[in-house]
Amino acid sequence: MRKILAVICTLITLFALKETINIFITNETDIVKQRSIFIVIALSIAIPLVILSLWLWKPRHNQDQKKQN
Repeated sequence: MRKILAVICTLITLFALKETINIFITNETDIVKQRSIFIVIALSIAIPLVILSLWLWKPRHNQDQKKQN
């Protein structure tokens, strides 16, 4: 179940990163007017998603290994 959630979260993260990069490099008038606000919003969404994705892909420690040590 954790791997399925990790895959879904990773896909969402990749989409968020794509949109974040788009905000940085676009020349659209509507986005340029409010670029500073969009950057803050995009980074506040993208950074936690990256952290969550990395945490979900990190292997879990089994309780058995802790008892043996």
